[in-house]
Amino acid sequence: MKKVEQFFLDILGNKLTEDQIQKTAFSFFGIQGPWYTVGWKMSVVIEKTVGRAKLIECFCDQRKLLETYNEAAAKYNGTSAKALPRWSKSIVDALRG
Repeated sequence: MKKVEQFFLDILGNKLTEDQIQKTAFSFFGIQGPWYTVGWKMSVVIEKTVGRAKLIECFCDQRKLLETYNEAAAKYNGTSAKALPRWSKSIVDALRG
């Protein structure tokens, strides 16, 4: 998760060329692909914890996705023995603008 987070921060900070972005993004693919798996898990946690309307809101404004996931994961972690990772404040703040 830290590698993906740093990748996002590098994009937001204009530290990568288009070729570097593509090369790095494709390095995250595997058999099923972590982009799909992480997105699915985040969506499920948001929907089950704070509701479908909030998930749809995140799809309409994707800048809200990581922050909303963090809020949902914090609630989930309070009720589960297995804690979910959360995105860092720096990436959430960077997306907030």
